Amino acid sequence: MAQPQLLQIKLSRFDAQPWGFRLQGGVDFAQPLLVQKVNAGSLSEQAGLQPGDAVIKINDVDVFNFRHKDAQDVVVRSGNNFVITVQRGGSTWRPHVTPTGNVPQANSPYLQTVTKTSLAHHQPESQHIGCGYNNSARPFANGGGDGGVKSIVNKQYNTPVGIYSDESIAETLSAQAEVLAGGVLGVNFKKNEKEYQADRSEVLKFLREEETGQSTPDKNKDKEMDFRFLYVKTKF
Repeated sequence: MAQPQLLQIKLSRFDAQPWGFRLQGGVDFAQPLLVQKVNAGSLSEQAGLQPGDAVIKINDVDVFNFRHKDAQDVVVRSGNNFVITVQRGGSTWRPHVTPTGNVPQANSPYLQTVTKTSLAHHQPESQHIGCGYNNSARPFANGGGDGGVKSIVNKQYNTPVGIYSDESIAETLSAQAEVLAGGVLGVNFKKNEKEYQADRSEVLKFLREEETGQSTPDKNKDKEMDFRFLYVKTKF
């Protein structure tokens, strides 16, 4: 294994040209600061920076306890010139991590079971009541010994529904159609209307009798009484 080397790489620029490298890691990620990428033809590549270099210092400032953003801020504040010290080759330095508490055991009540929660709607399967019922509208098997199945025949009632169909209504109206005023073909519904005659209304007659308490003499009833009187008189 090659021995690690500490290299000081000086980067300089005359304008706002990007440095052309990318860092990764930091104490907030529990990883050392490493050069993740160096763009081809960039200032960093020309200065000798390589991917995988572990950053030790930036301008003589140790970065062991730096967060990722802290390292970025140091590079930005350096302006157009800074020196970066890197370790190349060998094992990469890693910060020492000390647990702040006891690691819970497998049977610890603090460990929660990983569950999956879904809000998707699932239609429950319908439960049929009893197993001896028809579910598809089919006749029951015959209880005879032959095991045959008798078909059930339903008698159709003689209903007058057909006379109210659209075709029947259209035929009835067509038979009564005539030429109306204005040359329009249609049905004159007032043609067969009867004139209302109040003196022949049985309802009006009944109401009047209730108001006066008297009944209108019935001529037929008087004739019947005269006939009975005549019959009795002749018999004696």
